[in-house]
Amino acid sequence: MSNRLRLYGTLGCHLCEQAEATVRALMTSSVDLKHIDIADEESLVAQYGRRIPVLALGAQEHDWPFDEHTLLAMIEQASMRRPSAPCQPSDTARRVWHIGLAKK
Repeated sequence: MSNRLRLYGTLGCHLCEQAEATVRALMTSSVDLKHIDIADEESLVAQYGRRIPVLALGAQEHDWPFDEHTLLAMIEQASMRRPSAPCQPSDTARRVWHIGLAKK
């Protein structure tokens, strides 16, 4: 799942502008917001045309108006960073794995 918030809308949509201002006012610097203009793709117009603005994170989507609780929860979730490198098992985990491997 991507940790990037996406805001689906289009130019000239006053609700989209209001939604973007609301999201940006509550965002932290660690959150990335990508504005996606649905007019660029026919499939996006078909999917979001009657619903914009729509805020999305991964598979979650919320139509406007976003309530503050939902918006803050999505921003918090988006601000959680995944480790850039795979986690290394601890020494204890390695020992358990080696012991388990030796039993085979």
